[in-house]
Order: sequence, then structure tokens, then C-alpha cells
Amino acid sequence: MSDEELKAEYMSPRDLSGHGTHVASTIAGGQVSNVSYGGLAAGVARGGAPRARLAIYKVLWGPRGSGSHAGVLAALDHAIDDGVDVLSLSLGQAGSELFETLHAVERGISVVFSAGNGGPVPQTAWNAVPWVTTVAASTIDRTFPTLISLGNKQMLMGQSLHNNASMNISDFKALVYTRSMQSLASSNITGKIVLCYAPAEAAITPPRLALPIVINRTMEAGAKGLIFAQYDANILDILTMCKGNMACVVVDFEIAHTILTYLDKTKNPVMKVSRAMSVIGNQVLSPMVASFSSRGPSVKRC
Repeated sequence: MSDEELKAEYMSPRDLSGHGTHVASTIAGGQVSNVSYGGLAAGVARGGAPRARLAIYKVLWGPRGSGSHAGVLAALDHAIDDGVDVLSLSLGQAGSELFETLHAVERGISVVFSAGNGGPVPQTAWNAVPWVTTVAASTIDRTFPTLISLGNKQMLMGQSLHNNASMNISDFKALVYTRSMQSLASSNITGKIVLCYAPAEAAITPPRLALPIVINRTMEAGAKGLIFAQYDANILDILTMCKGNMACVVVDFEIAHTILTYLDKTKNPVMKVSRAMSVIGNQVLSPMVASFSSRGPSVKRC
């Protein structure tokens, strides 16, 4: 490990990148009341087992989470010797399963791995060995419907994290259409709402790669809003990039086609975006595998 990689790193279980801290809170975070995201999804947050005790074995260092196979094995040995009941390893890479975890399982220790963040592409799950539990990321029973109003009084529904009262776009704004990510650079979108609907590109560029690019370009150009269409609308976590500066709404292709039809038939198309609402409970289909999460089926190895 180079000195540069260790620069500013904590010489303790605390991690510079925040990944280990995030995972620890998911496992055993204490109960916190009145939690929300800017007023959305208000409620109580806690980890899966808040009364559990954590023993932290730090194997990844620096802002990029660098480490070694030998370091992970050394941590496994320490954990086994310390008598832990469960081993949670939120790390890995394709084709690099830790077969040595079998030694922990033989001693009665449950071993839990993350599946990875290679979604929504199939056959991307890591750590798929039969003696461990491999866990995907899932959605929660909360959704954030966002009303989209067209100038012809038609009302459609998307999803967003747009809940910033100080950013008022409740009045109608001019609506423009971009056929590709490249066309954003040559379009005058300042002060307007942009419909980004590019089915041909969607087949090539996954939504988790395309959306950040589109958000950055529309924000730099001074757009007031973004309506982003994709085959997978389960990508709300990326919308935090909008930082309350622009209303970013995700819609499916059917909604986008309806908006495009209105655009084609209207000389001066306009749109307004209402603030997102919170819907909680049984009417929300959950849990589902999160868009970013790796998934099976496992790749057959010869």
C-alpha cells in the first residue's frame, strides 16, 4: 500500500471512503426517529440488528478502497480466532471468490457476501459459492410519485426526489426534446424543461451510466428541469446529483412517448413539475432488486 493511498486515511476501524461505515450502519445502526430525505419518506431508520455488537476488521484503505487478498485472509483468520458469529464481507470482484471462507463455515460461522453493484445486467453476481449467503440490494416500501402537467391539461406521473420548496417551478416552462445525449450540447435549453428520450441509446448505454451524464449536461446548460426516460425507472438514488438545483424526474418509455406526442402536435409546448409526494406501505411493490445491484443467474464456470 503506497503512502499516497494512505494519505488522510484513519489509522483505526473508521474508513475514509465511508463504505465500511455505511455497511456497518445497515447491519447494526441504532434507531433514529424523524428521519427523511428533504421531507420525503419520513419515519424511523435503523439497521437490521441494532442490538448486535460489531467487530471491525479493516481490509480496504484509501479513497478508492484498495486492499489485497492476503489482507482479507488475515482479517478472516483474526475474526475466526475472535469467535465471531457472523462474517459480513461487502467486497469482492468478478471471478475472485474467497474460497477460504469455507474454513469459517466449517467452524459454524455464517458468512454473508454482497452480490456487487453490476446491475441491472444479468449474470453479474459476485461471491456465488454454495456455502455462503450472497445478498443483493433491494428497494424499500416507499415511492415518490411526481405529477407532470402538460400545457394541454394532460397529467402524467413520474418519480423524483424533487421536494425543494425554494426551487419553484410550479409555473409552466418551455419544453424541449433531445434525441440523444450528444444533442444536449447543441440545444438551447437554458430555463427550459428537457425531455431526454433516446430508446436507441438505451440499448447501448445502461441507465445508471447515461443518467449522470445527462444530469451534468443539463445542469451546466442552465435547464430548469429534466424528464429522463429509460426502461428501468428504479434509479432514484442518482437523482441526488440534481442537488435541488433542477427538478429531475424519471419516467418509463410509455410516459415519454405520450410527452413526445404532445410535443410533436404543439407549436409552443410547455410543462410544469409538481413537488414529489411520499407513498408508503403495501401499495408499493417491494422489496425488489435495486437497479444498481448485481444479480444472477450465476455464471457457469468450467
